[in-house]
Amino acid sequence: MMRKNTIRTALLGLSIVAATMFAAGSVQAQGAKKQAGATSNSTKTRGGAADANVRQDDAPNAVSKAATPEPAGKSTRGASAVEPGQICIDSRVDLYVKIYVDGTYVGTVSPWGDACGYYGSGDHRLYARAVFTDGSYSSWGPVTGDATNGFRWTVRN
Repeated sequence: MMRKNTIRTALLGLSIVAATMFAAGSVQAQGAKKQAGATSNSTKTRGGAADANVRQDDAPNAVSKAATPEPAGKSTRGASAVEPGQICIDSRVDLYVKIYVDGTYVGTVSPWGDACGYYGSGDHRLYARAVFTDGSYSSWGPVTGDATNGFRWTVRN
């Protein structure tokens, strides 16, 4: 009889340990999941103070930096369809390129990157420039693109 109680106690102890490990593993697995997306609301500040979330506010292009080769597969990119009203910029340069649509700054394309935006049907004047740390710059355009059926602009050295 004593032996049965010892076996039951041991089995009960093992069951508790197994259940605890399973529960801990489940919690850890749930905590390890990555979010598929997120939604955030803006926070307005008075300004003037440094933002701890920003390390560098502008993307400077060094005048004499070593060239970074074009990434593998870049030459095959850009084949995707551009939607009506959309303008896409395909950067084939190793520079941060500022994009202007109809004279208004709309964003910066990273080196070898792509960017798209919706600007509505019709002709739009496109201009781009890469500003260097010494104040000089390289520019592309102006080019007039008809976004009625979509327009892709490729910038190269």
